[in-house]
Amino acid sequence: EGSQPWRATAHSGPGTRAEYVRRATTMSEAADSFKDIAVPEGSDRRELYKSPYRAIYTYKMSAQELDEKFREAITGDHQKGGWQIKNDERVKYVGKLEVSKEVSEDGDPSNKKKLDYKVSFEDYPEAGMSALKYYTIQSYTK
Repeated sequence: EGSQPWRATAHSGPGTRAEYVRRATTMSEAADSFKDIAVPEGSDRRELYKSPYRAIYTYKMSAQELDEKFREAITGDHQKGGWQIKNDERVKYVGKLEVSKEVSEDGDPSNKKKLDYKVSFEDYPEAGMSALKYYTIQSYTK
């Protein structure tokens, strides 16, 4: 080890797996939401992709079960709840819908802005899995 000082630090710097694991464990709060929308808990939830415009999660559960968890997470009476579901175009729990919520900026109840996002449900019954995708309206229309 003394003759190869690079070995001690090669796997602990920025961009390495150790750094990724460290960041992932400290970002658990961020993993529970996309923007201000709650991401439902579920069986074997995995975050496949996340950017400022889109997020994709997979679950080891049916789209019907995921729909129940999704509704509980976003419409509940808690900090991440209070969303309204609109333009629900899904058939048998698969397809697109929109969610909307008014929030006050800077804690001023008279200064409200409306948040709108698209959500897509996919079902993969042969694998016993489903997927949930969140989109900002801008990225969805491009």
